[in-house]
Amino acid sequence: MRTRAVLRFTRFRMRRHPSAKTTAAARCLNPGCDWHSTPPGNADECSDMCIAHTGRTGLLTFVREFSEVAVVERVQ
Repeated sequence: MRTRAVLRFTRFRMRRHPSAKTTAAARCLNPGCDWHSTPPGNADECSDMCIAHTGRTGLLTFVREFSEVAVVERVQ
């Protein structure tokens, strides 16, 4: 008797959870500046905070981090 393997491939995709919102946070990269956006908000609010910081200080470089809740679902 021979053993035979049956391979079944299932496709999945990942997407943002329908009830979740993307959040963003930023911090200034200028040495000696410890400014960061608080609390993490939406991307537009985060950009506005960075622009306001640049207006006050003249500092131009930031790192922005985005996060969201995602869900993996089977593709039918």
